[in-house]
Amino acid sequence: MNAPAENVSFTALFSDYKQRAGSYDEAFHDGQLRPHYKMLVGHLDTLGVDSLKARWERAQRQISNDGVTFSTRDAGDAATRPWRLDAIPALLTEQQWSGISAGLIQRARLYEMILADLFTHRTILSDGLLPPEALFANPSFCPAYQNLNNKEQRYLQLFAADMARAPDGQWWVTGDRTRAPFGLGYLLENRIVTSRNLPVPFRKCRVQRLAPFFKVLRESLRDLAPRSKDNPRIVLWTKGPKSQSYAEDAYLARYLGYTLAEGDDLAVRENRVMLKTLGGLLPVEVLLRRLDDDDCDPVELADASGSGVSGLVEVLRCGEVSVANSLGSRVVESPIFLPYIANICRQRFGQDLLIPTVPTWWCGERESRDYVLANLNELLVRPAFRTFDSPATLPGQLSAAARATLIAELHARPWAFVAQQPLGRSTVPVWSEGNLQPWSFALRGFVAEQNGEYVTLPSGLGRVASDPAALEQVMTAGELSQDVWVLSEKPVEDFTLLAPTKDNLALRRSGDDLPSRVADNLFWLGRNVERAEAQARLLRTALMRLTGEREDVPEMPVLLRALAERGQIEPDYVIEELNQNLPEIAEMLPSSAFDERPAFSLRASIHEAVRIASTVRDRVALDLWRIVTRIEETSRAPKGRKADAPEAIAMLDQLVTELVALSGLASESMTRTQAWRFLDLGRRIERATQTAILCRSTMAIPSPYESDVLEAVLVTIDSVMTYRSRYLASIQPAPVIDLVITDETNPRSIVYQLAMIGAHVDHLPRSTADGPRSMEQRFALALLNAVRLADPHELARVDQRQARTTLNKLLDRVVDILPKLADAISGKFLIHAGQQRHYAAGQDAPR
Repeated sequence: MNAPAENVSFTALFSDYKQRAGSYDEAFHDGQLRPHYKMLVGHLDTLGVDSLKARWERAQRQISNDGVTFSTRDAGDAATRPWRLDAIPALLTEQQWSGISAGLIQRARLYEMILADLFTHRTILSDGLLPPEALFANPSFCPAYQNLNNKEQRYLQLFAADMARAPDGQWWVTGDRTRAPFGLGYLLENRIVTSRNLPVPFRKCRVQRLAPFFKVLRESLRDLAPRSKDNPRIVLWTKGPKSQSYAEDAYLARYLGYTLAEGDDLAVRENRVMLKTLGGLLPVEVLLRRLDDDDCDPVELADASGSGVSGLVEVLRCGEVSVANSLGSRVVESPIFLPYIANICRQRFGQDLLIPTVPTWWCGERESRDYVLANLNELLVRPAFRTFDSPATLPGQLSAAARATLIAELHARPWAFVAQQPLGRSTVPVWSEGNLQPWSFALRGFVAEQNGEYVTLPSGLGRVASDPAALEQVMTAGELSQDVWVLSEKPVEDFTLLAPTKDNLALRRSGDDLPSRVADNLFWLGRNVERAEAQARLLRTALMRLTGEREDVPEMPVLLRALAERGQIEPDYVIEELNQNLPEIAEMLPSSAFDERPAFSLRASIHEAVRIASTVRDRVALDLWRIVTRIEETSRAPKGRKADAPEAIAMLDQLVTELVALSGLASESMTRTQAWRFLDLGRRIERATQTAILCRSTMAIPSPYESDVLEAVLVTIDSVMTYRSRYLASIQPAPVIDLVITDETNPRSIVYQLAMIGAHVDHLPRSTADGPRSMEQRFALALLNAVRLADPHELARVDQRQARTTLNKLLDRVVDILPKLADAISGKFLIHAGQQRHYAAGQDAPR
């Protein structure tokens, strides 16, 4: 972004702003700033261009650090990109919003009525208000939806509509969203970031608050509960990390205070939906679903669904759980409904639509098809039935061959298409390349229902694009988003979601309601974070010796052997005669710090840790997530060149600091529930394993240069200062072995990790079938006692074969039993969360 010249005011920038001919501009009329924008521009003048630019650069970093991303489709990391927000909000007056709000509420009522009719008596079809194809040819329809809701439950707890303003100032609806409308989480992030960066304008402009809407939504979901209506267990049901909306799902779950669960976290038992947790099965009252309708139950709906809950539809029939929005609600999202909505509203409500629908023609009717074919170049064509993205086609921009193909499709399958009249969308000022430019604007408005009453969110998800055609495509199209401020004519009252309940809540401390999948992910997050720290420390030790003052580095072969055994480098580099290969080693070692191709490398461990952390976003503190994103950024390879040793050392210094900060934050900020316990269990098992591998690689066979090797071990394990405070400069095997293996006062020692593992295992949920001690307790106790009873001097003794056989046997036992301990924990607590993971001897496959 290029900064404008100094002392340029926003008033001057707005004076140079060029309205787009033939478009309604939200900020300007006849070249003059609209009155409701004047206060904002005045405050921006006070702030200054340079100050706003600096603030906004910080805000963009905040969005990145918070991990606010979205996927253009359900495709995982490859299609994920950061959420981008414009610096300038879009403003609407209270009067303008009043008209929009009334129109949105009318549409929500209308679609509620249509769904209730289609899935019961179907008088809309019998009265000829809607073609039968709208339901029976609709791929979103399933007979199982018929009479699925009880009479009291409504179909739509949440409704949204996409809108555009035409050149004459009239708002039009371009599409309705009735399944699980996308955008509420991103809208919240837009508001948080924008209000934080423009606090004075936000207060002075009397921007209406968002929290009252979410209070209504929470109360609506609470009222759906079949039983415990005061404090029911409500689950936000997500498709998982590869879902387009996963980041938003995690954000909303945290904001609303709901458990985030995937299909594998849920099960049907005794005709109830249950949440699978470490403490057992817990009944779920309400599911706020983010899945497609047909993905919800592989028994009665889509049998190929990997995200559904088998038997859910039958539980719904029995009234033992509620789902919002109701199954089947997606049917009316299909564009085939749009041509008929206005007439249905007149016939059933006796009203015209307050916000008209963009002119739409269903090609299944001959007259409409003829009109579409005669005016094809002036229309846009899209599927009549909503698929994932329902892309629009602009026939006027097609090649002759593509246009002929489209016409052939319209003749062959006319019922499968609708055509719409493109709108000349309104424009808003967008901060781009140091200037204000008019970009096309799209607005999504939201409505929540409670006991038959409807409330609109006094804002919306604003999308802007320099090319208006981009906004005709999928919801994630558009170059930027904008916060939308609805200005109040009266002072705005502060509001919080933290309203007290009628009855006192029972105090709880157990934390056993942790879903097993979450425990599994936290366990492996701890493993990968600790593995990354161990690799970083060993790499740093090797690189610092390689670039030190000494020309001869006799301990380097031993360090390279340790790196190879940990999987950081190829074994080919482990040779005793190092001098002739020093140039090659000096080039290879810095690059290996950034190489994620080896499965057990530093970079691969970090990549896996970041991926796993993204799956438990609702369970970790925001500060912890920010450190995770910084770790990922720090460890990235330099672009277009190889890193040298000083650069790699600087990166490793920063990385170790951030990894230690992550461990410290987890240690000091996480409540001692099972979530913390499984995270720390993963860390302790991995630290013990990595330390045992390092000690076996460096001390089991004495080196001729043992003092240098032992010092390198102490530096790597972060115990050199403790050693020197005890023994000064004299480095001997027995004291080193005692400090890093058998000293329970050293938090880096193996025995310390084993003691912590034993304490964690003792606090895991127990079964009466375990007997006096469970399998995992026996493994932990056996290892702890073996190391506690070991004599450091005996471990340091070199036998006739010039080897420390006793030490080697002990470390082999540690490396052999720790995987069995991890498998025992997984088998009992984590196995139904996914495939069980196993170690190989000395190393394990990364998760």
